Amino acid sequence: MSTFPTRGAGPRQGGWMGGTWHQSTSSRGRTQAARAGGLVLALFVSLASTSVAYATEGTLPADAPLAESADEKVTKPERHPWLALGEVTAINVVVWVWDRTLGQKEWARITPRNWRDNLSTGFVWDRDGFSTNQFAHPYHGSHYYTAARDNGISFAGAIPFTLFGSTQWELFAETEPPSINDLINTTMGGVAMGEALYRLSSYVLDTEATGRERFGRELAAGLISPVRGVNRLVRGDSFRHEPTPPEWHAPALTGWATLGYLSFGDGKLEAGGRDQFFSQFSLRYGDMFRDDIKRPFDAFDAHIQLTTRETSLVSHAGLTGMLAAKTLLDNEQEEVRLGFMQQLSYVDTIAYEVGGQSLNVGLLHRRELSEHSTLKSAFLVEGSVLTGISSGHMGVGDRDYDYGPGVGLQLHLAFARDAWDILTLEAGVKRIVVLNGQGGAHQVHTGQLQLDLPVLGRMGLGGEVNFFQRHSEFDHFPDLDKDTYELRVFLSVH
Repeated sequence: MSTFPTRGAGPRQGGWMGGTWHQSTSSRGRTQAARAGGLVLALFVSLASTSVAYATEGTLPADAPLAESADEKVTKPERHPWLALGEVTAINVVVWVWDRTLGQKEWARITPRNWRDNLSTGFVWDRDGFSTNQFAHPYHGSHYYTAARDNGISFAGAIPFTLFGSTQWELFAETEPPSINDLINTTMGGVAMGEALYRLSSYVLDTEATGRERFGRELAAGLISPVRGVNRLVRGDSFRHEPTPPEWHAPALTGWATLGYLSFGDGKLEAGGRDQFFSQFSLRYGDMFRDDIKRPFDAFDAHIQLTTRETSLVSHAGLTGMLAAKTLLDNEQEEVRLGFMQQLSYVDTIAYEVGGQSLNVGLLHRRELSEHSTLKSAFLVEGSVLTGISSGHMGVGDRDYDYGPGVGLQLHLAFARDAWDILTLEAGVKRIVVLNGQGGAHQVHTGQLQLDLPVLGRMGLGGEVNFFQRHSEFDHFPDLDKDTYELRVFLSVH
């Protein structure tokens, strides 16, 4: 199943094809609306902060904190693992105190007996709602990850800290048994979201700026990556004037937005939910097809969508980061590379729910058709570590979706003029084996065709057709089929 972010994120959860990109402008108590709002605000701020382009020529990691010597040569970041562990624990304490006092959450009334019970019970599958498990938990996990990265820990080194923070919360911050799905979503999703937000905050920062510009940049970076913002204030980095490390900026950062109307083709939906308006905000950091990928997330794509008449604030979200790439062919006209990627996907609509954490590998091909025209394609094998998908029958308790791993194939094609994807075509197939739910398996097929035509300057007009099909085989219930299509028209701003 295709789950890459695109301009119009319908059932297939979108593509990530790029043109020749130019530089341009909780668990139960982790309130899902606040988390969703935080990421929405982060994307707004990051898009607004891309008007200035930066060239990256450095070779050192983009880890922070970075120190500058007297001769303005960037030194290696100092690593503070014990401080990182302390910050991870502090994050959990602050959130728990909030839930226990101001939130008055019953599950936050923990005692040593609860800790003993949680340790003896072990990890189970919880009954939380889809948006809490699949969106709020990854965002919360991003704070653990940032605590490590902002104390000089590398991408790989920050993963155990994220796992530690999630495990600590599950065992000691709730009266309910620890959750295996929370552990996976918080850790894997937290790593992906945390690294993306950390890099975006670096892009916004300029340690040579002063006055109102410096204040605005520091504020924007803090909104994008809150833990880093607090650390910069405490360390005095927010006021220190020094050369800006070139590693903080991507070769290119492109943002765009779409606003339009959609209609679900699903006979089971009430008339009031079929017709909706949507707005989507997307960005591309670097270029997966062209850039030299030296470290994880040197290139990534992200999107977030708000839709009317849905049960959750965010109806679509996605993040795909390149972990590693190896060039197989490279000449003046075309390039073929083998890519390894991490992906977070999330779709929560009145028609269906699907999303999770996956690792993908495949071939990416770019061919220059002319000076301004590019054709890009990718064929990927998807390995889903954990996917949540609407069941059709009730899942666990009040949960209406199943959990399980899966494998799939994805095909992506895009024709672009400069930094503008004119035509995109995507297709995907995925099989999910149910580990927790009603038992059985889900076979999912997706398809998407989108046309986005330039009209005037940076304004575009487009249309899109999305298709989602699910065939579910259950061990103890009748098999179910789900067929949904979605028609969209939109205005785009690039």
